[in-house]
Amino acid sequence: MEIADSKFIKNINRAIILEEIIKNEPVSRSDLAKITGLNKVTISSQISDLLDEKLLIEKKSENSPGTSGGKKPILLFLNKKCAYSLGLELKKDSISSVLTNLNGEITQKEAFSVKKTSPEFIADKIEEIFKYYTKSIKNSKFGIIGLSVGVHGKIDKNNIIIECNNLKWKNINLKKMLQKKFPDLNINIKNNNYFSVLAEKSFYDIPNDPFIFLNMSAGIGMGIVIDNNILLGVNGLSGEAGHVSIELNGRKCYCGRRGCWETYACENAFFKDLKDLKKKNISYDKFSKMLDNNEIDEEITALLADYENYIYSGLLSIINIFDPKLILIYNRILNIYPALVKNLKKKIYKHNKIEASIELSELKEDSCCLGACISNILGFLNINFLKLKK
Repeated sequence: MEIADSKFIKNINRAIILEEIIKNEPVSRSDLAKITGLNKVTISSQISDLLDEKLLIEKKSENSPGTSGGKKPILLFLNKKCAYSLGLELKKDSISSVLTNLNGEITQKEAFSVKKTSPEFIADKIEEIFKYYTKSIKNSKFGIIGLSVGVHGKIDKNNIIIECNNLKWKNINLKKMLQKKFPDLNINIKNNNYFSVLAEKSFYDIPNDPFIFLNMSAGIGMGIVIDNNILLGVNGLSGEAGHVSIELNGRKCYCGRRGCWETYACENAFFKDLKDLKKKNISYDKFSKMLDNNEIDEEITALLADYENYIYSGLLSIINIFDPKLILIYNRILNIYPALVKNLKKKIYKHNKIEASIELSELKEDSCCLGACISNILGFLNINFLKLKK
């Protein structure tokens, strides 16, 4: 029992030291002792182990004198090139990918097209992507330390894909299929919004106040952080904000119900309405150019006003339920049409007198893959925090 307790305490101290190095690097041993409250013997022992494992590197300070006015301190850094993390996002006809170093910095990213959507084909494609990235990091001690995959759909706590509408999957155990290909690799399958909010959480560093991430692209998904923890729900299925009804007898949704928020307020819904209005397909790029060239007529202006009201209706419900400090939104229409964002804020702040800040995600389309990478890193280092650099 004493051995187990000693090992447990050592692991806790290790996690504390690693987290503080990540937060404050470069940092000296003496500063770590002050920050953590751990004694110098514990700091010295832990740092020695981490250096032996090649997880840390040390360099003599070039500018800062020692606190006692003597030798310049030896500064510690996370050895970010010793390991890499791979995050993927499964989309309808492609797989987005991001490779990061151990510090969560993107080193490579690429989208791979897919011709088929069967689970077997996708699993083979993921194996191909993994091997593609492995070739570029041959000199890394640990190589790729984890593979996490974000899926647009319902994922339970056992990583089973209960439903994925864009791939037409139901009850698929993709993790089991991948584990056969990579038996020694840590593999994690979660809803794309879980990974997105993990990335935003690491980027914005809001430790205590509730905040919400809304992905309003193909559908509407939500990531929820309360007391610094991501809310999963009893069955791991929380965050289906797109299926909150805003119109009792409204548009029919693929889920079988009517009036779901995402049938009105996601990007796809807007472009479907735009197509119906103009009797032709107008792509995102084309619409962006129309805005730039001030080619928006009265019909489209009215459509944008309706779209604003649709977003407002669902957003107001979320605010009333969660009372968040911050709401982050990924929606490309809002990115290219700032007036819509301004109007949304004005409506919400004026009529509801709330303190929630409404902002657009700076991570944009990278958030899911980046969060998947962070998930791998947290598991590999056995820590709870990774701060992304802005």
